[in-house]
Amino acid sequence: MRSFLPHLIKHSAVALGVGSLMLITACSGQADPTTSPSSAAADGCVTDYAAGRDYFPDKSTVEHAKNFSITYHDSYQVVTVAQPSPGQPAEKYVFYRCGTPIPELAGDLAGAQAVSVPITSLFSGSTTHLPLLDELGELSVLKGVTDGTYVTNPQVRQMIADKQVIQYASNQMADSEVVISAKPDVVLTEGTDDPAYPVIRQAGIAVVANSEWLEQDPLGRAEWIKFVGALTGQEAAATKVFDQIKLDYSNVAAKAKQAGAPVTVLPGQMYQGNWWMPAGDLYVANLIADANGTYGWADVHQNTSLMLSLEDVLAKAKDADVWIMTEDVKSLEDVRKSDPRYAEFKAFQQGDVWSNNAKMTAEGGNDYWERGVTRPDLVLADMVKILHPDALPDHELEFYRQVSG
Repeated sequence: MRSFLPHLIKHSAVALGVGSLMLITACSGQADPTTSPSSAAADGCVTDYAAGRDYFPDKSTVEHAKNFSITYHDSYQVVTVAQPSPGQPAEKYVFYRCGTPIPELAGDLAGAQAVSVPITSLFSGSTTHLPLLDELGELSVLKGVTDGTYVTNPQVRQMIADKQVIQYASNQMADSEVVISAKPDVVLTEGTDDPAYPVIRQAGIAVVANSEWLEQDPLGRAEWIKFVGALTGQEAAATKVFDQIKLDYSNVAAKAKQAGAPVTVLPGQMYQGNWWMPAGDLYVANLIADANGTYGWADVHQNTSLMLSLEDVLAKAKDADVWIMTEDVKSLEDVRKSDPRYAEFKAFQQGDVWSNNAKMTAEGGNDYWERGVTRPDLVLADMVKILHPDALPDHELEFYRQVSG
């Protein structure tokens, strides 16, 4: 589960007046554009604006992510999300430096949301946003989460307990009135569409899509830290963090490649009567390949998972060496109880079954679904440790644990 909520949630809509253009500012007032340029104030706002000056000396270059891009235009940047949620058209956002004039939103930018940056407050629709803020040292801008039940970050959990961060989706129903009353600079979505978002936008609050989960390159998902870096004015820090993650990921993949023959992997398990097997171009498949593993459907090229029966999986992957589950199971007996046919897999018989539930809260929050998205280097290191233990002798597992007998 990547969201705060276990399922897609339905929101109540409040009818408000419709505006053709949403302009959202995170700082009060605008500087006189005729004055001479000077440095930014402590809050990141420009104190003396001058046309033609570059107010983004630190620029992000997007390398691996396919679903967003950033271009720079002196006092503002245009951030384009190609697919804000599945099947939805691209959205453009104009992030303009606080203290500079709002750009003219015409032509390709007509209808774009304009957001003054750096933002000072953010409502988050997914636990996957939290490590992005944490890595950038920007957790202080977090003011709201949909539901804190599944949060694993200790600092955020404390912020929720101290009422520094509010919850705006109790009972699995987002309360747009709560969001509008709180007036955050930005509501960061989880990459799904929602009937509450137009209502929130109409109230003058920016709704910005973070749809990192649509990226199939593990580094592409991690690179969304640059997206959050653009919102918070932390472009340089975002680049530094990502470059280190990329370096560490590449080093781990190189060690895995030198570890010998690929190990056969069985990914996943049954869910509601089907086994959703990742196709060979998807996120999990890329992680398995980079860990020097292989699996029975690696050569199937499509952009969706395969819907298989347990019989289909047994026919092709019964003899897989390692079974990597994404389910909170504590013992092999738990696995057997969920479906006795699981005992037919070689990996089950040999006790080589692993689950990504090493770090969970009492409420069911799973660090894999939170921090793991930002840290694919650690996820990959775990997988290499499981498949090729000698390749990373000093690595301690972060997200996975062996299912006990």
